[in-house]
Amino acid sequence: MNGGSWNGEICLCPNGFTGDRCQNRVPTVACQNGGMWDGLKCQCTSLFHGPRCEEVVDSIEIDNTVSATVEVSVTVTNHNYSEELQNKTSKEFKEFNKTFTEQMEHIYDGIPEYEGVVINSLRKGSIVVDYDVILKAKYTDKYESVLQNVSSTVREKIENATKYYIVTNNSCPESLCFNSSATNVQNTSWILNSSMFPSEQCQKQAGEEYAKYVFLESKDNKLQCVTACSTGYKTPWTATMANANCSRSGPQCICLTTDTHWYSGETCDRGIQKSLVYGLVGAGVAVLLVILVVLSVFSMRFRREAKRQTFKVSQMQKWNEEEGKTPGAVHNVGFDHNEEGENYVHLDSMYSNFEGLPTPYKP
Repeated sequence: MNGGSWNGEICLCPNGFTGDRCQNRVPTVACQNGGMWDGLKCQCTSLFHGPRCEEVVDSIEIDNTVSATVEVSVTVTNHNYSEELQNKTSKEFKEFNKTFTEQMEHIYDGIPEYEGVVINSLRKGSIVVDYDVILKAKYTDKYESVLQNVSSTVREKIENATKYYIVTNNSCPESLCFNSSATNVQNTSWILNSSMFPSEQCQKQAGEEYAKYVFLESKDNKLQCVTACSTGYKTPWTATMANANCSRSGPQCICLTTDTHWYSGETCDRGIQKSLVYGLVGAGVAVLLVILVVLSVFSMRFRREAKRQTFKVSQMQKWNEEEGKTPGAVHNVGFDHNEEGENYVHLDSMYSNFEGLPTPYKP
């Protein structure tokens, strides 16, 4: 009821409802990061945990293995072929299969990746057995080379066994003896025991909204889905938690500010010393003060010089006014003060020298 959903065991109730059918109202509880309230607690996605799904998990383990099959053919010489062996439900086939499987376990003992054998066919001559050796290993980036080495060990063991378990003097040291020259180890093939690669599994478990925040990492021979908030991994993308906290709205780093540093960057890996910043700021302020002082000195000198020039001009204007001269007019000071030159002849003096002389005769 009330928008609840059945998960196969219980009803997952939306916020505000509880009960075995989500029929009872309760105070609304806000589950974060895609969590769903089941009436009692927040059901968190695989990437988050906490009372409100507010914390990011450190990692998600991926149990992913790789299987390999090695195709082998051997010839059993101390048993006779019969048509009943073609029927895998017959008593003869079941008995032969049990004997063959037990002896193969003994032959391949010591191979950790060995999972068993599967008989594909039985043919005449005496009994030609075509079977697969099943190998299984943990997924790593180098899984192909690991399984290739294991396949080489499988070849070595079966070839040695078929050379040792042979009929001698009409007796066989084991339940089955072989024709050593007829042993044939063929193709090796391997497949992931999952429909998707581990990195894709990480993204699926994180959900579409947070898929971009998770990536694959290996630790203690186990594959882990980790985020930038995870610690203790080799990847350079994981945050140093001494410098960061993890966002409660998703696996993102929130950089810290300590007494000595400011931290920044996607994973808070870039630290700046406060003392260095304060020193640079102090030096900048000091340089700025020096520049202001120099400018102030030049400004004062400029103002004093401007006042001095203004005073000179006003004095000249005052003198001109006292002498009856129009300020701004052009005056020849030499003429104004009758300052004659050396070659100047005053006409009045010249005329005075001729006064008293007789008047010239006129006929």
